[in-house]
Amino acid sequence: MQNSLPYLDILIFGVIAVFLIFRLKNILGTKTGYDSSGAKKDNNSSNIIPLKTVEKNEKYNLISNDLDKIKEIDPSFNADEFLSGSRTFFKMVLESFTNDNLEKVQNFIKPSVLESFKNAIDDRNKEEETLIIDLKSIDKNEILSHKITKTLIKINVIFESRQIISLMDKNDKLIEGDQEKEIIVKDEWVFERKIKNENPNWSLIETKSL
Repeated sequence: MQNSLPYLDILIFGVIAVFLIFRLKNILGTKTGYDSSGAKKDNNSSNIIPLKTVEKNEKYNLISNDLDKIKEIDPSFNADEFLSGSRTFFKMVLESFTNDNLEKVQNFIKPSVLESFKNAIDDRNKEEETLIIDLKSIDKNEILSHKITKTLIKINVIFESRQIISLMDKNDKLIEGDQEKEIIVKDEWVFERKIKNENPNWSLIETKSL
């Protein structure tokens, strides 16, 4: 995150993604990754990170959270700017993951989550596979909930996006997904910031599929 990104320096984002649509059962287990509404791979060499599935989307629309306590702790906090930063970071993580290069986002992602992403990329490279994700739009980006402890602030953010996702083998043969069909991907990312830390950036600590 650079200062040129809107509020990203306050967002850290540490933000992913990733992605969404295929389940990498050998990565973060129920903590991070994507859930596919389409084809699934039988082996564990996918490139997407498995997520903990939320039973229903009942809480998806429950975004009328009381954020006053966050503003009391951090008067500079602005929900709109936070969400704008999260969208930027979401795109960055998605792009970094598909390009096999997490350098731009690694400082804003929890080590265990980052390691899961790296493992997914390594598995993909060993299989000589190529992941293609074409992000068409982010239709919904909302704060779902937040939690404040004595030392931390956590904010859960919903992302609903339209993507075209495909996984190709070394011969450019389609393994998973669809190169033409646009699908809806729903994820919940959890961001965290230490209250007493002078660094205003947030870190991505978990992802869940919806």
